[in-house]
Amino acid sequence: MNQFTKRLLVFGGLVFGFASFALALTQVVSYKPWGVPDSRRDDYDQRVAELDRQAILRETYQNKPRPSARAWPAVHDFGWVRPEETLRHTVEIENVGDAELNLRIRETSSDRLTAQLEEQRLSAGESTRCTIQWVTSSQPSTEPFQGRVTIATNDPLNKTLVLSVSSRQRKELVLPGAIDFGSHDMGQASTVDFVIYSQLAQRLNVVDVSNPAFDLQWVAVPEPIDQQTRGDQTLGDRSATVASRITVEMEAKDYGHYSDQLELTVEVDGQQQQCKLDFGGRVRPPIGFYGPNVDRRTGVDFGTVENNEQHDLFVVVRSRADRSRNIAVLDVEPKELQAELQPLETEGSYRLRISIPKGCPYRRFNLAEQHGYIQIGDPEMKSYSNWLPVYGVVGDFDAD
Repeated sequence: MNQFTKRLLVFGGLVFGFASFALALTQVVSYKPWGVPDSRRDDYDQRVAELDRQAILRETYQNKPRPSARAWPAVHDFGWVRPEETLRHTVEIENVGDAELNLRIRETSSDRLTAQLEEQRLSAGESTRCTIQWVTSSQPSTEPFQGRVTIATNDPLNKTLVLSVSSRQRKELVLPGAIDFGSHDMGQASTVDFVIYSQLAQRLNVVDVSNPAFDLQWVAVPEPIDQQTRGDQTLGDRSATVASRITVEMEAKDYGHYSDQLELTVEVDGQQQQCKLDFGGRVRPPIGFYGPNVDRRTGVDFGTVENNEQHDLFVVVRSRADRSRNIAVLDVEPKELQAELQPLETEGSYRLRISIPKGCPYRRFNLAEQHGYIQIGDPEMKSYSNWLPVYGVVGDFDAD
C-alpha cells in the first residue's frame, strides 16, 4: 500500500469519526425553543403538549363517529346597563357531529350569572338553546363586567364550550379624570371647559364650583347629547341621558406648577352631590430667555474652551408679565463669569451678553448637579426673576 493510499484511508477514518461524534451529540443535546423566555417555558411546553394531544385525537377520530358541538353567538355584549337590572341572552348550541352530544352546565364565573339548557342530549343534527341570565350589581363600578359560562360536553375534540358576556354599568355622575389649565403668564387668567354628564338621571344642575386657594369664575350651560365630544363620538354614544358644560376661569397667585382640586356641588334629579375634580397648570416664569444659543430645557452651553481669549454668548431676555419693570443681573455663578444686560428698542426686551473672560482659571460647570447660572430679575422684588442655566469647561489645556 503506497503512502497516498494510507493518507487517504486515515483522512476517511477521521471524517467518519467526526461525523459519528456529531450525530451522537445531536441525540443528547436538547435546544431551547427560540424566542421563548425561561419564565414562559412551562406555558410553552403545556401548549405544545396540548397541540400534540389534539393532533392525536383528530387522527384517532378521523374516520370514527363522534359528537361535535358548535355554539353561536358565543360572545355577547349587553352594552350599558343599569344597577340591579336583569338581562338575558340566548345562545344556540348545535350538534354538527354524527353521534349523540351530551351537555352539562359546569360553572359560571359569578354568583349573579346563571345559565340553563333546554336540552342536555342532542342527536346528530339537533340543536338546543342555552339561556344566560345576568343580574347587575347595585354597587357602582368603573370596570367593565366580563362573565363566562362553561359547558361540559362529550365532544372528544372540544371538552368544554365557553360562552362569554360583558357589560358596562351606567353611572349617576361622570366626571373627567382631571383638567389641565395649561401654561400661562402671571396676571393672566386661564380658561378651561369640560363636560359632566349622567347616564341615569333626567335633570342635572351645577350649583357651585369652588376652590379656597384660587380666584375663579365659572358658568355652566346644558350640553346637547348629540354634540360631538371626541372625534365622531357623541355623549349619546356613551349612553348619556343629560349633560352640562362647565367653563372655569382661574388666576394663579404664584409662578411654577400648581395643582389642586375643584369642589363641585351638583344636583342630580334634585339630589345634591359633592364631588372633587383634580386640576393642574403652570404659570410661566415672569422672564424668558430666547435665541439660537438657548435650549429651552438646558439653557446655554459654552462647551470646552481655552482661556487664552474671551468667549461670548448672546441671549435675548424678555419681561413677559410686566414690561415696565426695571430688570437687572441679580446673580452669576461661577463668579468668574461676566454678564451684561442692555435694553433693546422693544419695551421689556434686553440683550444679555455672557462672557468667559480671557485668563479665566480652570472651572468646570457642565454637570447636571453642578452647573452655572445667570439670575435676571427685578432688584426690588426678587420673586420676579428667572435663572438661565449655563454649562461649560474653561482652562489652559495646551499648557505642559
